[in-house]
Amino acid sequence: MNDALARSLAEFEAGRTDMDALIAVWRRHGCEDTAIPAQWREALDGLLMRLESARLFSQDSCSFSRSELLATMREWLVRVQAQVQAQQ
Repeated sequence: MNDALARSLAEFEAGRTDMDALIAVWRRHGCEDTAIPAQWREALDGLLMRLESARLFSQDSCSFSRSELLATMREWLVRVQAQVQAQQ
């Protein structure tokens, strides 16, 4: 899970994949992964919905900063990884 998410984020930030592919990977390996606690999946779903909204604009909209959303996704990944490891 974490490798796929981290890899997809790095690929997107390097310009080697598009926003649709990034969101698809994060939905599949984040939102649908039942090993991740429900509250973390819900938080990620909210982030991805905002990222999907920001995708409609060529630049950051007044409501959502694409760069801030990506930074938040990276932070989510670090925190959920720690949470899952603590539960094992």
